[in-house]
Amino acid sequence: MNVNELGTNKTNVTITGEKVEVNASDSVKETLKRILQEKGIDSFTILVDGEEIVSTNDLPDQFRDHEIEVKRYVKAG
Repeated sequence: MNVNELGTNKTNVTITGEKVEVNASDSVKETLKRILQEKGIDSFTILVDGEEIVSTNDLPDQFRDHEIEVKRYVKAG
């Protein structure tokens, strides 16, 4: 048996091109809110498993088994 077979409670999300490690069982809404506030990002798009999320109600509860990416939204003009 290999230690990697035991799994991990950590996963990565991509925030504006940067990989950020989070606990796989953490709340997606609360964790993203905290990270985005820390980074000063107030306008963004969230992709879950490649699909754009239009409502926070559509976010998964936990990061586990999902690929999550946040892209900065920049208004034209």
